[in-house]
Amino acid sequence: MALEKKLQNGLDKISDLLGVNLRYVFKGGYFLTLGNVASIAANFILAFFFARLLPKETYGTYSYILAWISVLGIFALPGMDTAVIQSVSRGFDSSLVIGLKKKLKYGIWGTLAAIIVGGYYFYGGNAALASAFFVGAAFIPIINGFQIYNAYLLGKKEFKTSAVYSVAGQIFIAAVLVSSVFLTRKVLYIVAAYLAANASVNAFFYIKTEIKSAKTAKDAQITGYAKHLSFMNFIAIIASYADQFLAFHFLGPANLANYAFATSPPEQVKSLFKSLPDLILPKFSERTEEELKKTMTRKIIILTAFTATIVGLYIAIAPLFYKIFFPRYLNAVFLSQIFALSLLNTPPALISGALTAHKKIKKLYAVNIIGPVFQISIMAVLTPLYGLIGLIAARIAARTFNSIISLAVYYGS
Repeated sequence: MALEKKLQNGLDKISDLLGVNLRYVFKGGYFLTLGNVASIAANFILAFFFARLLPKETYGTYSYILAWISVLGIFALPGMDTAVIQSVSRGFDSSLVIGLKKKLKYGIWGTLAAIIVGGYYFYGGNAALASAFFVGAAFIPIINGFQIYNAYLLGKKEFKTSAVYSVAGQIFIAAVLVSSVFLTRKVLYIVAAYLAANASVNAFFYIKTEIKSAKTAKDAQITGYAKHLSFMNFIAIIASYADQFLAFHFLGPANLANYAFATSPPEQVKSLFKSLPDLILPKFSERTEEELKKTMTRKIIILTAFTATIVGLYIAIAPLFYKIFFPRYLNAVFLSQIFALSLLNTPPALISGALTAHKKIKKLYAVNIIGPVFQISIMAVLTPLYGLIGLIAARIAARTFNSIISLAVYYGS
């Protein structure tokens, strides 16, 4: 007990020095990071089998279809997840059910959009792509709607439960996908397997979560706030997948596969910090703007220094990593090392959390529109001109620009 007390006191002193509540970070961050590590492991296993069993053209087409399905999820109020975290952290547990109903309702528009895209490819003579979009149309409201359970858990700070559900879900989805790749090489069946597994996991854990949730007063502001968050992230979501659209159309599905394997490992490293906005949002919601600004610069410096260490290690081991696990994609090593530098742009994650916690809608609009518009524009220019290296350079430039914009908006008047 004496040793435990000394460790706690030491942790509190370091927290005061850094301006970071390390007890909260380690307690919540441990479980959320565990979930992210499980996700990374599952994605690595999938990449391992995809790289060995699927032709590059097939994997590139698979990535393209899933990118479209993800983008069409913007109709299902993606901002509702953040709004539910913020609402539940203030005691409005009923926001879970409200969030589900709204996401299912608006997700129907995503279904209609997927049918339209499928019709475009059908009349263009590409029955394989058309069929994949028709199948995806049925799953868009379900997948996006039922995943709201995780926002509720994060708002309640039930990080352990969130991590357990995440790990179990990732294992199930990975098992289904690996099995499907062994059984078939057809894109339609692989896409259908992924969507069905994802929808099943989300629906199952939503039901478990709703059973335990309490009935409280309704948050009258949640729907309006969710619409604001969704609308301001509309361009950002498109920008997140525009690289895959551009690579597919200008460079072909095989080069999209090369690009995916170049960016995937650094993005998986970045996903270690994916839980950061979810972790800080409930905490930031409890603090005043003045309190946050006093320690924000210090937090950004600490996060950037930590990230730089990880990036350096990745750049060093990347050649050996690809040689062992992805020998068919050795041409992606240099691109991956260059792309890893983009991870050093850490300010947006913290600043976005601070602005969201205090509903700074105008500043959020600025951050979530200016940066993505720049990203789409520079990728659209550099990809046709310089191919994959141009696309990688555009991604790095866009993330750097977004960091600058985030800092300017946050510290500006």
